[in-house]
Amino acid sequence: MTTITFTGNGSLTLRATAPDTDAPTTMPGIVHRTQGGSLVSYQVGPQYWEVTLQCKSLTDDQKDALNTFFAANFATAFTYTDENGNNFTARFLEPTLPLKKAYRDSWEVEIKLNLSNVLK
Repeated sequence: MTTITFTGNGSLTLRATAPDTDAPTTMPGIVHRTQGGSLVSYQVGPQYWEVTLQCKSLTDDQKDALNTFFAANFATAFTYTDENGNNFTARFLEPTLPLKKAYRDSWEVEIKLNLSNVLK
């Protein structure tokens, strides 16, 4: 089984996320058109990277372990290791862990993270 790992105040290993992962890269800036129709853009901050991990088929125990990790690491940086062994410094982007019960002993969640670099 291919896995991902979160390491910080404690650690957690889960089945790798769904393959259709949203991983936007954002350049904070302003883009607008002048009265004459020219396009003007400028940067107002450093580039940053995010990812939404779609974790499916978590057991009750994995859901509880994720909840514990979320509570212990919400306001701090931790290490996210993807299914290919790439390490990223990560932080949770949402104050909510949106757990969804699929059926008995099976949970789903989308975890939004800020990453130290673009997803590989």
